[in-house]
Amino acid sequence: MATWKFTDQFGATYPALANSILNLLVFDITGTSPINGTAFSASLDLTATGNAMNVLASLTGMTTIPFTGIVQTANNTLSVAIQSSNDTALTSAIAGIIPIIGGQLCKNVSLTINNVTPASLTSAEDPTVDEIDINITVAIGSGTGTLIAQIPMSQGFFTVTADFQNVGIGLSDLNFLLPSGSNFSSFFPSTELGPYYKNTPSLDLLKLGVTFYVGITPSLTVMPTSATAVIGITNIPLYQQALYLDPLGVWVTLTGLGAGSTPSASWGLLGSIILCNYNTPGKTDTPDFEFDFEMTFPNPPTQPTFSIAGNYENPLNKPVSLMIQDLMGASTNTGIPDNITIEKFDFYTDADVTTGTISDFGIDIAMSGQFGLFTNFTLEEFSISVAYSS
Repeated sequence: MATWKFTDQFGATYPALANSILNLLVFDITGTSPINGTAFSASLDLTATGNAMNVLASLTGMTTIPFTGIVQTANNTLSVAIQSSNDTALTSAIAGIIPIIGGQLCKNVSLTINNVTPASLTSAEDPTVDEIDINITVAIGSGTGTLIAQIPMSQGFFTVTADFQNVGIGLSDLNFLLPSGSNFSSFFPSTELGPYYKNTPSLDLLKLGVTFYVGITPSLTVMPTSATAVIGITNIPLYQQALYLDPLGVWVTLTGLGAGSTPSASWGLLGSIILCNYNTPGKTDTPDFEFDFEMTFPNPPTQPTFSIAGNYENPLNKPVSLMIQDLMGASTNTGIPDNITIEKFDFYTDADVTTGTISDFGIDIAMSGQFGLFTNFTLEEFSISVAYSS
């Protein structure tokens, strides 16, 4: 059986491949090429590839892994999208060796290789896409998510991360992140959240990341060092029926997860603020505006409130007049024409530590457009600052 590398076939035409993972990976083939038309089929030879695949070989206990996928050369660009085709064996191997997210939580493991290399790039440049990832699908709470990490090519730290959608959880569903006998709820800032955690609100898992240390000498070691979970609380009213935290994301980072260590936690707040249309106050499923924010916990006596700051860019070119009417009421008239759109919107306020609502806020809005103020004069851009107080 012959061996083959992508650079054997494409290196001369796509010189930037010399700087890619595809210059390292060795595949076992039976003919002259593993590519038939655009279809790819060959086994990655972990042993022949050498040191770059030593960690993967140790983690999986395998020497070869079959791959299939698509390889295209179009518009003077090489595009490679191939994935492992024996995920049952990979899943069994990884679930049995990796802590925290292994065992019964681990539902599927796959490997993916993606590369995009234009022919115009030189051997001194890097491909525009060049990744070899391990994908670990885990079941948590009411759903699943896929944790992704670039495959480590040497001993050291690596982190797997995932985004989740519509995955409802209870705090006990995250007990697996801690040593046996520990409860995640004891590391969650329930008291510090004050009004935002009243009456045990429903929770969604938004993100999860776990960092491991992997060593292969003198023997294989995989040890968790930290984990971060971002937990969302939805539809929290901030201001009348206009502004909502949806979701308020509470991130909890756990450290000291290794054997013999004592876990500890740090917290933070982030998420999205949504602004409902003034004609449908309280209708949070179809907001006019949604933007990211960061929030700080109260720190009495110097900072006795939740402090919130966010920003928004306007991909749909919605007008400034709509933003202000949504925020301050349908009757608000600034005299700004509807064809003046938002370039940037900054929001900052404090929220009451008891109620969680706000009574005053400030906004900075940058706008652009042809105002036509005078016959021979137009203004391309200006900013408006608004401060509101009840």
